[in-house]
Amino acid sequence: MSWDIEVREKVYQRLANEIFFRILHGEYGLGTKMPSYTELSKTAGSSPETVRKAFSELCRLGLIDKTRYGYFVTSNHGHISSYRQNYLADLEKEYLVAKTKVCIVSDREINPFKKDQ
Repeated sequence: MSWDIEVREKVYQRLANEIFFRILHGEYGLGTKMPSYTELSKTAGSSPETVRKAFSELCRLGLIDKTRYGYFVTSNHGHISSYRQNYLADLEKEYLVAKTKVCIVSDREINPFKKDQ
């Protein structure tokens, strides 16, 4: 799987998102140890400091845990599922905002369940 990092966010945020997607796809399974800063920085093409910041962000979100033995993907499947749902909802909102900026959108397209008045 190639690294797909978008340009609109800070590098560490993009890397954190990419790691999250890899957790969702099972590349990093629940409860498994994450690669070291150095190892991940080589495969992702970023600095170890960027990886450290990405890991810190993922810890803050509760998606990975820091122990004295390294970083591990959380074992809490419900937390990952909840974060995934919130992430998808945010993407849908961003999509609607972008769509309204690019073209004229009718009320029906924005809210297909709205009853005509």
